[in-house]
Amino acid sequence: MVISNSISRNPSYMRINCAPACMSCDELDFNKRCPVDENAKNAFEPGDVNKFFERVTTDEEFAKYNITIHSRPRRLDDDESVKDGPWLITFENFISNQEANRLIELGGIEGYKRSSDVGAIKPDGSYTEEVHSTRTSENSWCMETCMADPVAQNVVNRIEHLTQIPQTNSESLQLLRYEEGQYYGVHHDLIEEQTHRPPGVRILTFYMYLNGNEDESELEGGGTSFPRVGITVTPKKGRAALWSSVLNEDPHAKDPRTDHTALPVIKGVKYGANAWIHQRDFMTPNRRGCT
Repeated sequence: MVISNSISRNPSYMRINCAPACMSCDELDFNKRCPVDENAKNAFEPGDVNKFFERVTTDEEFAKYNITIHSRPRRLDDDESVKDGPWLITFENFISNQEANRLIELGGIEGYKRSSDVGAIKPDGSYTEEVHSTRTSENSWCMETCMADPVAQNVVNRIEHLTQIPQTNSESLQLLRYEEGQYYGVHHDLIEEQTHRPPGVRILTFYMYLNGNEDESELEGGGTSFPRVGITVTPKKGRAALWSSVLNEDPHAKDPRTDHTALPVIKGVKYGANAWIHQRDFMTPNRRGCT
């Protein structure tokens, strides 16, 4: 009875971690537990990265965000301010001051803890969490309590509307805090092991700055630097940055040019919110331990 009740409360966890008692040993085989749906629709097919960013940057509806194109594949009509490289764009006032403040509050409610990276793959296909000296920030996740808040839901809806990619393809918002001296060294958001997993790889990163160098927070430092293309995005409250993690010609493969780093905070505390968007539905397989 105890086992049965535990399964009903958290079936995915119990069927994997208590497989012998739950008579679910086949659940330990990741490929059997988590087959990839060959009929699932990918958000991006070859050629779609460029089409996606061309649509976003030319849609009159989004002109209100004063979009800046920092980098993109070179076009003949580009001026010298646009670097030839991967797509990297920013939006001004994508979220309001009130929304930014509320997301900071929600991060505190959910509880910040030391950020970790994806580690080794365990026998059941899940990952270990590893803490590294190259990542000293803290983060929380916008889960049930946070996502029940109308402000968080409005922000997620806005991202979905702009990208035209279902919310289910996105991981929960990651809410970040960097105190003085904290940083995240050069890294890439794509996790190659997810290539052959149900949600596919992360194709887009949508990063929102909840405070910045130009407002009352007195923040110094903390920019997002892309060393391969020589671009640094400066934190500003309400600003959002969007970039692709995959290649236009092969949207399942990593674009190494979008390696990036969160530069150290020199003064104050930096807050941010991050959405990672996958090729396919992330939320459903994540509930089954299949991501």
